[in-house]
Amino acid sequence: MENASSEDNLLRDNLVDLNDDYIENQMAFDVNDELVNMNNNSSKENLENSEPFVGMEFESEEAAKVFYMAYASRVGFSVRISKSRCSRNDESIIMRRFVCSKEGFHHKKQNDTGKRKRKRAILREGCHAMIEVSQKYYGRWVVIKLIKEHNHAVAAPSIVRYIVPEEYAQLEPFAGMEFPSHEAAQTFYYAYASRMGFDVRIRLSRRSPKDSTFVMRRFVCTREGATPCEENENKRKRNRGVPREGCQAMFEIVKKDHDKWVVSKLFLAHTHELVNVPNKVHYIQSNSEVVVLAKTSVLRDNSIAPTLNPLPADLGKNFENQATNDQEIIERCRNAFGLDDTQKLLGYFKRLNAENPTFSYAFQVDKNDCLTHAFWADAKARTSYYYFGDAVTLETSFVENEDLLPLVMFSGVNHHLQCQMFGCALLIDFTEASYIWLFQNWIAAMGSHHPTSLTTVYNEAMGSAIAKVFPQTHHLYFTADILKRSKDILADIYFRCASFERELYACVNEPKTIEMFELSWRKVLDKYDLDDNLWLQSLYRIRQKWVPVYFKDVFTAEFSASQRPESLRNIFEKYFNRRTALPVFISLFEHLMAGWSEREAVEDLASSFTRPVLRTPSNMMKQVSEIYTTTVFNILEEEFIASLGYYISGLDNDGLIAVYSVTKEDTEATCRVRYDTSGNIAKCSCCKFESCGILCRHILRVFLALDVRTIADVYILKRWTKEAKNGFVLDECLRYSELHRDALRYAREGSTSGEVFTFAQQTLQVAFAEVVQMKQESFSQCTMR
Repeated sequence: MENASSEDNLLRDNLVDLNDDYIENQMAFDVNDELVNMNNNSSKENLENSEPFVGMEFESEEAAKVFYMAYASRVGFSVRISKSRCSRNDESIIMRRFVCSKEGFHHKKQNDTGKRKRKRAILREGCHAMIEVSQKYYGRWVVIKLIKEHNHAVAAPSIVRYIVPEEYAQLEPFAGMEFPSHEAAQTFYYAYASRMGFDVRIRLSRRSPKDSTFVMRRFVCTREGATPCEENENKRKRNRGVPREGCQAMFEIVKKDHDKWVVSKLFLAHTHELVNVPNKVHYIQSNSEVVVLAKTSVLRDNSIAPTLNPLPADLGKNFENQATNDQEIIERCRNAFGLDDTQKLLGYFKRLNAENPTFSYAFQVDKNDCLTHAFWADAKARTSYYYFGDAVTLETSFVENEDLLPLVMFSGVNHHLQCQMFGCALLIDFTEASYIWLFQNWIAAMGSHHPTSLTTVYNEAMGSAIAKVFPQTHHLYFTADILKRSKDILADIYFRCASFERELYACVNEPKTIEMFELSWRKVLDKYDLDDNLWLQSLYRIRQKWVPVYFKDVFTAEFSASQRPESLRNIFEKYFNRRTALPVFISLFEHLMAGWSEREAVEDLASSFTRPVLRTPSNMMKQVSEIYTTTVFNILEEEFIASLGYYISGLDNDGLIAVYSVTKEDTEATCRVRYDTSGNIAKCSCCKFESCGILCRHILRVFLALDVRTIADVYILKRWTKEAKNGFVLDECLRYSELHRDALRYAREGSTSGEVFTFAQQTLQVAFAEVVQMKQESFSQCTMR
């Protein structure tokens, strides 16, 4: 009993019913995407139709939940989350228990006030059916407990919910169109009706005399037919929501051989005006079926496409003549978030701040109190930035895809090379002032510690704002993004000259020195007669920000400088599109961040309690295997093994400083390593260590030749070690933020007049001197101890 009670103390109740509105409003978007993917993959389809068993493995907690929900729907019971266990390391979820909704018993409450009791949708009957999944150290979720028997009757659910699949988003119906099921056809026509602006009802159905299954279904406009006249005038008339007008629009499907459903009759014309864009979620109910037609859009006007730096198609020819009316676009983007969206998001932020004061957020609204900008960063984002905020990328995927939510994310990589979030924002316009507002609020939340490098897409307004807010930070552009834009802008050259793309890529990425790039660039311009191309001229002026050879000695964590994080872009495109309702977005974003935290915790655990298998007997590799995380060690070990294929030759040696040429066999690629014998310090011309903090194969080859058996501490960056997250106290960041706010308030009040300013300045100088003295005394006491 003690063990059971102690276990329960570690568990957290999560009494969430997964069969009611929670699924529909919070999880429908994600779950149905998963189920659609399962239907498109034979192995996942087999998984969906299989029976659960102890030891069954899943890629994620979400996959386990989707599977059990599908199993419950097939068997005929509903599910809720009963218990969760959090990691003591970072409070991430490491165990989930899903139970039948009739598990347990309801608590009896005293009802002395005579209040009417709330009717419960599901009665608890003490059912023991459950499944419990736990995350293992290698990242997968495993079924550790399972009870399949129920103490009550189970039956197929009477309510079916449909979410519009993406493949039906823009299709037009036509006679002979085929569907795998009548549900798929029904969902398609409802999606089409929602897009066109009319509602649908089921008019006729025909069943098979053999097994009573459907063999024909006819869907009509809700205004089909005529409103019947009431014979009894005294009888209370039924209030019809939609008047009948004799509309003949209809969509009929019949079941053919091989279980295919074919459109047999179709009439598209309507006798009434259609509403172009639905402004709410439509529900059609018929014969116990509830069908969701469309989800509420976060952005009210779907014609608005927020882009950060629109480029005309003929920029390569008329770059100097591009004229985009930014003010007009900004005005169109105003009020894209309604008042309800603003209040919901603000309430969400206030709740998080009340739960944890380290949660930071900033709002900007217009004169109608509608959201224009919002920024937020939780405690995890702020601590992650403290550890790994030296190299930051600004993800703005909606620049290239106007259907995406205008979400901006500051991100980087941790010591396992996993993606980390350092703060997010929703932006409506893309002016320099908006970016300055964003950067100022972000860096204030991060304790005013500026990053070493900040990599973004190419955008002039953003670049100007970064230069003003982060004057000491190296601002870089994604090389791949520049090359992709070049392919669009110089499409005629790419089409005419098949070799141009390959040669431009080699010109940008292969040169090892600036002189080699300049020579290669000139060669490309001359070969293809592009001296007068305005786009290439503009790129050449900013070459220090996007050509790798110019910033190879800038720390970028070997992640953000050369290519964009494709996995992060895929996440944006899958979940954060403009059709995503704000509550759904919040739920999905929380789930995504929780998943990142869980994966980081798993890797932390694996690195702490496991040691990599050494592939060489090197003492140097043995040394760093105890220090680096497994992921980083594997990268260094690959460099060490690759170094064995190089040979060195001395170029110069004055006794203290030696210069070596390191060349790979059978190639002409050569790097120079400058070695200081007094401190065992080496510097390579490839600058790999400067850019990512990991020693290159060239230096390792010199160390091997000179019998250097250990790596000096100067080459071991803490951010790549197992101890990367030791020694930081979040209170320091919180204290700084609070003092920063107080200082701003002090400055505003102290500058109202000359007399007040003089007094405020004198008082501040006295207070500052006392703070410095107290800090010195505190330091002296700590030293004496």
